[in-house]
Amino acid sequence: MIIAFYAFLIGLVLGSFSSVLIHRLHFDEKGILWGRSRCPYCKTQLAPHQLIPLLSWLWQRGKCSACEVRISSFYPLLELIFGLVFFVFTAQFFGTSTFWPLIVSVFFLLILFFYDVRFLEVDRRISWPAIALALGWIFFRAEGWELYALGGIIGFAFYGIQYALSRGKWVGAGDMELGLLLGLLLGWKLTLGALFVAYILGTLVAIPLLITKKATGKTALPMGAFLIPATLLFLYSGDQIWAWYMGFLGI
Repeated sequence: MIIAFYAFLIGLVLGSFSSVLIHRLHFDEKGILWGRSRCPYCKTQLAPHQLIPLLSWLWQRGKCSACEVRISSFYPLLELIFGLVFFVFTAQFFGTSTFWPLIVSVFFLLILFFYDVRFLEVDRRISWPAIALALGWIFFRAEGWELYALGGIIGFAFYGIQYALSRGKWVGAGDMELGLLLGLLLGWKLTLGALFVAYILGTLVAIPLLITKKATGKTALPMGAFLIPATLLFLYSGDQIWAWYMGFLGI
């Protein structure tokens, strides 16, 4: 638990870094991986004490100390979720042979999740390195790598067919990449479960939006917002969920 607590702190820091990375990637700003942080409104360079994850936002009451423009709660929420997810995965998997590949995968999945939620798109500068790392992970497995490769094919084909049939109206090209990544990480069985859960999550979000008329049938929803949480869930306890489901069916 002590190590998991340190992982929580590291997650906060990586979340803070990721929030800057997401902004700079989307707006094609220079110095994507380096350069001092600035207020996006008044461009004032931030001091070190203004960069402490969570605490700086709370201390400044959610405002820039220079121009007093309100800073979105998206940023501290991102940092907190990074920290909590790192804590949970570290508490469960630290010391196992899969810990480091898992925690790196979690890092990329969280960046993809928040990028898609904020900008409704999947940035290939994030998804392709994640896919490359996932491919490296499955092919270094002693056995069973074929099942993960098949999962990648299923995930990619699931969205690829929808993309082709709708000419890009139902899903985007980035969703195919997310499907491929999901399959490579989970294998074919858990991929099927994660796709099912993702669409359940999407339905639970879409129905209230339609009822309250905050969305229409043509409103775009970020698929990553549902697909990535489902992937994280099945990465964490997919085997237990699958066993429970088979037991429920009496198989």
